[in-house]
Amino acid sequence: MRFLLVDRIAEHVSDTSIRGWKNVAMSEDYLEWHFPEQPIMPGMLILEACAQLAGWLEAASSDCERWFHLERVRSGRYYDFALPGDRIDITLERVADEDPARRVYRAETSVDGKRGATLEFEGRVTPLADLEDPAIARRTWKQLRGEQA
Repeated sequence: MRFLLVDRIAEHVSDTSIRGWKNVAMSEDYLEWHFPEQPIMPGMLILEACAQLAGWLEAASSDCERWFHLERVRSGRYYDFALPGDRIDITLERVADEDPARRVYRAETSVDGKRGATLEFEGRVTPLADLEDPAIARRTWKQLRGEQA
């Protein structure tokens, strides 16, 4: 099963930055066990949402020719919880790196203006066509932007 952990992309600047959000819904399966009677979105899924947003920045910057693969987390700090009903706002920017096949990203999350997490991670860029049909990715991109697919 593929989890799409980005619900909306608000804006992006090609090869530079992207901003989007994830809505935490009580109906998401993982909340049943994380934790019973006190549901909290797992920090690793917040990291995954940020990595997916990095993938969308790569795709949008290349007409869906590239995707990002997370390989290493350089740093991660979590300051507050994300609960059902919260909207996690994510701001992600690319950090300069010497290797053109690698990417480094810095992400910050917040809920209602309150800092949630700061993350820095790196990975490699791969052809999107090796993972899925670029036409499907283009349609999904439009949906994430609130456009007609």
